[in-house]
Amino acid sequence: MHHYEGMFILHNRELPEEEAAVTPEAFVTAMVEKCGGTVQHIVPWANRRLAYPIEGNQTGNFLLTYFSGEGDINAKLQREAKIADRCLRLVNFAIAELPAEGELPPPLTEPGARPGDAAATGEIGETVDVDPAAEQSTDPEAVAARKAKARAEKAEAERIDYKNVYHLRRMITSQGKLFSRVRSSLDAKHQRKLRQAVYRARICALLPFVGR
Repeated sequence: MHHYEGMFILHNRELPEEEAAVTPEAFVTAMVEKCGGTVQHIVPWANRRLAYPIEGNQTGNFLLTYFSGEGDINAKLQREAKIADRCLRLVNFAIAELPAEGELPPPLTEPGARPGDAAATGEIGETVDVDPAAEQSTDPEAVAARKAKARAEKAEAERIDYKNVYHLRRMITSQGKLFSRVRSSLDAKHQRKLRQAVYRARICALLPFVGR
């Protein structure tokens, strides 16, 4: 049994009476169970304007879902999402383990920080406290280790994640291009993680592909 995270985007158009009686949470649960999975958590994450229209829809209802299933459940869910008229888009991927009840991401809030999210309070280029002895060392290895530690701690503090929309927005230019490593101050590992997070946010219509 594998664990997965999925972001279901449902449209906000008026539904027939029979479909309207089914809540978004129940609709997503039924879709996952139809594909042989088991839903562990569903978070009504956001109901917001899309970064770009999807099938003529300007807004979408985002449901963050954590579920378990066999290795082929992602492919099955993608087929179901394409068939289901109510589902605009689905982004799902494997995760190492399911989060506990108290570790679930809170709903997205406007305009900046999500409650309890330290990533929204971190500023690009902020300094990180290091050992005073190491601060004065001029040994090349010590300097390189100090810089690597600072970059790693900074990236961890900002929690690079596709759901952290407001932080990712500060990591791309007005034309929609991703910051280089020189400007983001990240090492290669976290730069790849940033690129992946921005890509997922764009697929979810949380960020535009190009600047307006």
